[in-house]
Amino acid sequence: MSSQKTSRFTIASLVFLGILVGTFISPLIYSGFKGTANYQFSDAKPLDPADQKIALALQENFINVFKKAQPSVVYIRTNVVIPPRNIFEYYRQVEGAGSGFIIDKEGYIVTNNHVVAGARSIEVIFSDNRTVNATLVGRDEGSDIALIKVPASTELVPAVLGDSDKVEPGQMAFALGSPFGLDSTFTQGIISAKARKVDNSRYSRIQTDASINPGNSGGPLLNIFGEVVGINQSIISPNGQGGSVGIGFAIPINEAKDIIRQLKEEKRVIGKPALGVSLAIPGDSYRSYLNLGQEPGVLVRFVVPGSAAQEAGVKENDFITKANGKSIESPEDLIAEVQETGVGKKMELEIIRNGKRMTITATIGEDLQTGDPG
Repeated sequence: MSSQKTSRFTIASLVFLGILVGTFISPLIYSGFKGTANYQFSDAKPLDPADQKIALALQENFINVFKKAQPSVVYIRTNVVIPPRNIFEYYRQVEGAGSGFIIDKEGYIVTNNHVVAGARSIEVIFSDNRTVNATLVGRDEGSDIALIKVPASTELVPAVLGDSDKVEPGQMAFALGSPFGLDSTFTQGIISAKARKVDNSRYSRIQTDASINPGNSGGPLLNIFGEVVGINQSIISPNGQGGSVGIGFAIPINEAKDIIRQLKEEKRVIGKPALGVSLAIPGDSYRSYLNLGQEPGVLVRFVVPGSAAQEAGVKENDFITKANGKSIESPEDLIAEVQETGVGKKMELEIIRNGKRMTITATIGEDLQTGDPG
């Protein structure tokens, strides 16, 4: 009996001792775990509250640019029929895609020429997912600008056109469009350069590192105020892979305004500037035959019937030495000068014909690469 009492006493003592130890030890253990959980892996300090406000204000500005521009930007889908290149091929029907932006409540939308060239049908998808069929108003192949139209509506939200002459390298820039069909994709970067010459046309380009990909073509390049300062047009992509590496180009909106106005008024395809001649660099024997000496220039091998060159009186075997006062040393030099002059503008050609020097004035014509609107 006494042994049972001792055993009960021992058990009770152990329980009491356990409770006592737990009461004092558990806070220490908990505080150890708590200290581990709150361990700081860096002693770096967060931004000061004032700096945080500046960062938040900048972020809010980005959001406001997107909200302001998004209703004006559209996704464009096209259906294009590609003719056969030889007798073994068939006509092919392919789908194209790009972007554009609304410029007024009449329903006019600006995009790139290469987005809608050759399209049998054009479909416009708005930011609220409404889908409307559009018609082609006109295209300019030289500038790569096109104008399409949807039915007029008071619900259309025109984009604000800015002043691309005020663009400077280092300014914030935003691209908004539908790369790879992902509508309303918004990317941010800076203006990398302005007045870039990326082809032989007379138009310059704004360079940006804001991400531009296939499907962005025709969409707006925006400034910090949400104004359109350029029309996204092309990228440089290694090995032709078609992805952005931070080198994109946009047509300055100030250079585009006159073209847009002309397309609205004339409602047609405006071809690339063309003189209408086939050129060659003569060899030594031919130079001797024509008494040309070593003077730089290009030889006219063929004049296209009905072309600007024929109308101006250019003839085969004419040797062109200058165009608008600039020396011509290769066919590429003359092509570049024709593109720089533009459709409907005058060009003075200094030539040698049968050993005699003369000046001919030509009015630059058009070379249509594809068909007419509609």
